[in-house]
Amino acid sequence: MGNRFIGDKKQSVGKTYLTASHKVYVLCRHHVYYFRFFKRIVMNEKPLPRGKDKKHKKKKSNTGWAVLAFFISFVLTMLLSAATSDTVLDLVPIFASAVMLIAIIALGIVFDIIGLAVATADIKPFNSMAARRLKTGQKAVWLVNNAEKVSSFCNDIIGDIAGVVSGATGAAIAGNLFYTLNPSTAFFLTLSLTSLISAVTVGGKALGKSTAIKHSTAIVTFVAKVLCGFKK
Repeated sequence: MGNRFIGDKKQSVGKTYLTASHKVYVLCRHHVYYFRFFKRIVMNEKPLPRGKDKKHKKKKSNTGWAVLAFFISFVLTMLLSAATSDTVLDLVPIFASAVMLIAIIALGIVFDIIGLAVATADIKPFNSMAARRLKTGQKAVWLVNNAEKVSSFCNDIIGDIAGVVSGATGAAIAGNLFYTLNPSTAFFLTLSLTSLISAVTVGGKALGKSTAIKHSTAIVTFVAKVLCGFKK
């Protein structure tokens, strides 16, 4: 095929065949146009306005995450409530019940710290680690880039569920401890225990927030190491 400026003469190596390139470009462009026309007319697909395609995908992703968070919360709450129900706590010693209660409170505080650390961490040091092909850095970059979902999972799902379940567990433990006492005395002691659990949870999260903000990089790095199985 000839060249636009030189004609049908033989060309040396390195010359550009502009006529052939132009024809290929026009052919591909027509195919793309007909494909879009087929989608709009035959498949009745409405084109999205410019600049709104990303917003549409983001909105769809947020809706999907909200539905997933609903089901995760439902399943976790059911499992933890079943594990800390009166029937189960009656079968274990008071010491084991107290350890279970402390573990649930600590779980809520730790995940609250992680969620806030991921939300406030600077991504620059993790980009440097990821550039050196470190798995920890790549995982940390993923955590920070998905900070909205990670913080929602840690704070809203795990943190809130732990708070609700710890209160129910404390009430069940108090019922097992004080059921032989006078009803008014048992009520006062149960109220005191549940209030103490709430105060410890809120105080622990308050202390954890300052720690999460000051040491966000170290916390995110440690979480990334745990997710990577402590591999660099």
